[in-house]
Order: sequence, then C-alpha cells, then structure tokens
Amino acid sequence: MNENKEHTIVENIPLFPLGIIVLPGETRFLHIFEKKYKNLFEDLEKFDNKFGIPFIQKGNITTMGSYVRLDKVLARYPNGEIDVAVKGVDIFDTLEYNDEHEQREYPFGSLELLGRDTVHVSSSLLNAFNKYNKLVLKLDMDKLPKPGFYLITNSIGLNDNEKYDLVIRGSGEALNSTMTNHINLRTLLALQQNSLHDYYCLN
Repeated sequence: MNENKEHTIVENIPLFPLGIIVLPGETRFLHIFEKKYKNLFEDLEKFDNKFGIPFIQKGNITTMGSYVRLDKVLARYPNGEIDVAVKGVDIFDTLEYNDEHEQREYPFGSLELLGRDTVHVSSSLLNAFNKYNKLVLKLDMDKLPKPGFYLITNSIGLNDNEKYDLVIRGSGEALNSTMTNHINLRTLLALQQNSLHDYYCLN
C-alpha cells in the first residue's frame, strides 16, 4: 500500500464488477452464484474482507466504483452459493484492471481510493434536507445526531445511476451541489403530488 497526501493506492485487490454503487456507510445485499466470485469470497480474508465493485453502466465497466467490506455472510447453500451483506467504505478510481489472475478466477487490480468516506455538509444541503425531511421523511431530527453527508444521501432513495453521477464529482463543493439539486427536485415533486392530492380531495 502506498499513500500520498490526498489519496491511497491499494494494489492486487479483488474486483467484482456490478451495476451498483455502494456509498460509504451504505449496506447492500448480494447473492453470489458464479464460480469465480464464490472463489473471490473464499479468498477475502487475505484482503481484510475488502474488495472493489467497478460500476457497470450500459454494459461497460467504468473506472469508478465502490470499495466495500464484507459485513456478514447471511446464508450458505449446498451448491456453494451465498447471500452476503457488504458495506461501503470509500469510492475509487481504477488504475489497473486485470480480468484474471494466474492463481485465481476473478478480476483484480490497483485502485486509487479517493477519500470520499467523509464529506462536509454545506449549509444549503442541510437546509434542503431539513425541508425535505419535514415534508416527506418526517424524522425527529432532535433525537438524531446532526446528519452527515452520506446519511442524507442514503435516505432519499437515489438509484444507482444517480449515485454514479454523484461519485464522479471531483470536489466536496460539487458533491454538495449535486445532492442539493437532487433533494430540491424531490421536494418539488412531493409538493406537486400533495397539491394534486389536495385538489382532488377538495373537489
């Protein structure tokens, strides 16, 4: 492992390309059935139970993806298939991608971890989230800690393409701006839906 001031380089990391983005702090569930990826999970202890998920978009493997940790094996089946929970650790850019190792069946490569596990929340994003929460989520914020960036992001239901559009942003300012736009749009749609509901109830 080599480090510079901003990013961390990790080498020889198992890779599992999928059409999902797992944001830091987010938990996703996977069913593992292909032989090569069952092989990957058999090897994970050698890699501190961490691996990369390069994002597949429109059938192509992109360079960006999610660095995740195996959180729990939920079920094992007689044919060797498993159900697992994985948790997002960071976002990466792929430096090197190899389809197959001479001693393994799964892809592997070198990744540049982008240090996206913590992102400062701007006041505009926090204000937009509070407005959306009062209208839609209705969480009691007095009983919860101050919402972090990924608590906000993981609570509004972004799809994987929206998450990908988010993680390719290059700065904290751009991340906050993109999320604020997502929340403002969802707030507008919720207001329109409520207005339509009120209109039909009154008539």
